[in-house]
Amino acid sequence: MEKILSYKNVSFRRDGREILKNINWEIKKDENWALLGLNGSGKSTLLSMIPAYTFATSGEVSVFEKKFGTCVWAEVKEKVGFVSSSLNTFSDSLNNQTLNNIVLSGKYNSIGIYQEITQKDREKANNIIKDFKLSHLKLNKYITLSQGEQRKTLLARAFMNEPSLLILDEPCSGLDIRAREMFLKTLEESKSDIPFIYVTHQIEEIIPSITHVAILDNGEIVSQGNKFEVLTEENLSKLYGIDLKIEWSNNRPWLIVK
Repeated sequence: MEKILSYKNVSFRRDGREILKNINWEIKKDENWALLGLNGSGKSTLLSMIPAYTFATSGEVSVFEKKFGTCVWAEVKEKVGFVSSSLNTFSDSLNNQTLNNIVLSGKYNSIGIYQEITQKDREKANNIIKDFKLSHLKLNKYITLSQGEQRKTLLARAFMNEPSLLILDEPCSGLDIRAREMFLKTLEESKSDIPFIYVTHQIEEIIPSITHVAILDNGEIVSQGNKFEVLTEENLSKLYGIDLKIEWSNNRPWLIVK
């Protein structure tokens, strides 16, 4: 089966400190993964190697079976879509743009429209906005949207360039439970076969369409595989450092402190 992403013996050191240790992880086509770990465990550092914001100190990173350092990486990056709460750092650029233009800008992975947009692009954006049930807000400025609407807008934007891999880096961070559930429902119902990686430290965000889980703890992947085999009370109690019970409801895991 085609490999979407591969880390082989990847380590990363900064200022003499080992942040990632001997990471071996593969994602294949038709798999959706959750990357689960506490804050500071190295999740964002690990995935920042895909757009080459961070470079492995040792080991190999391959995306779409192309090894970093052996090809034009910009062409690989163009095929990866990102949704992240950290995009709010670009709020000055986003705030005064309309929802419609933000989705359109996803064609070029930019914040703002600086290149030619065709009528076909506009029709495609309209269809995406409609699929995400945002049509009534398309002319509204980003700053006027609720946090939940803003995240849905960024998700719609990520679909604009038809990525071959979607990375969702803690997309529900800071959302209240209603906004979180609306976002997760939108993700679950999105008409797409694009494989995705969902980064979180909240187990209840692992929606039914997620098939596999990798647990990252203190810079090491301590467990990975089918979600039902990885999300055990033993693994999660060890990760969170407290005695936990796990319950499955509607194919989603929920934690109870014993």
